[in-house]
Amino acid sequence: MTATIAIVPSEVAERRARWRDLLGAEWIKLWSLRSTGIVLGCLVIMYVYFAYKAAANTYDAWPTMADWMKADPDPAHDAFDMPTFLLLQAIVGTVSAMTISGEYASGLIRTSLIAVPDRNRVMLAKVAVVAGVLAAVGLLLSTAIWAVTFMVFSDRIPGYSFSTPGVRRSILATTLMLPVCGLIGMALAALIRNTAGTVFAVLAFFLVGPVAVKGQVPLLSADLRNHLADALPSYAWARLCIMAHGHIVGHLQSVPTAWSALIGLPIVSVAIVVLMLRRRDV
Repeated sequence: MTATIAIVPSEVAERRARWRDLLGAEWIKLWSLRSTGIVLGCLVIMYVYFAYKAAANTYDAWPTMADWMKADPDPAHDAFDMPTFLLLQAIVGTVSAMTISGEYASGLIRTSLIAVPDRNRVMLAKVAVVAGVLAAVGLLLSTAIWAVTFMVFSDRIPGYSFSTPGVRRSILATTLMLPVCGLIGMALAALIRNTAGTVFAVLAFFLVGPVAVKGQVPLLSADLRNHLADALPSYAWARLCIMAHGHIVGHLQSVPTAWSALIGLPIVSVAIVVLMLRRRDV
């Protein structure tokens, strides 16, 4: 004689993982690797130092600068140097991609889905935790960069503060830029599902892509290259950080176009992350 145990629907509902449980589990996964905190902390320190050195160089060169340069200065050009920030975007994208490709490589994704079969909830919780952490890092980084820049400029290059037009926009853009890069990295990891291939794709997207679209790419017209550049997070973010036009060469997208790219890219990335897990076996 065998006995059966029936689980009524109410018991099933009670056992369903709550959102705070899912978020807590993803938080533990993210910070269980010490390298995550070390990498993000080092990035903040390193880029604040870069901003300090750039501001100090401008401070020292200010007395000998031409009058036209003094008339239209752009402290954001020193604070948020685009070529330097390409490496930051690539590192953030790689760290975020590892949150997915690492689970596939270790088999942890299977354990997660056994505990919580609802794939949508699992991936949305992961996306929320990674994006939230990166947004906090972006806010801390951009605020610290401007604080250091204003401190260096204080007596020789006056007139700049957090209330200066364009400063708050650059802070918001940088706060948004980091999670955008992270979500793009996660989307590439969900598509490729191979650690080495994912790292290669992330580095190619963030380091090679911005350079390639500005070069003389065969079969691509100048207009098409400009449209591709407008869709990349690096150029969208750089446009939102511009406070003057003295350093601009070539095509310059509009501010609404830049905001559209930074808002649209994460939406597409999240859709890819969720749909790929739903449509593929683990």
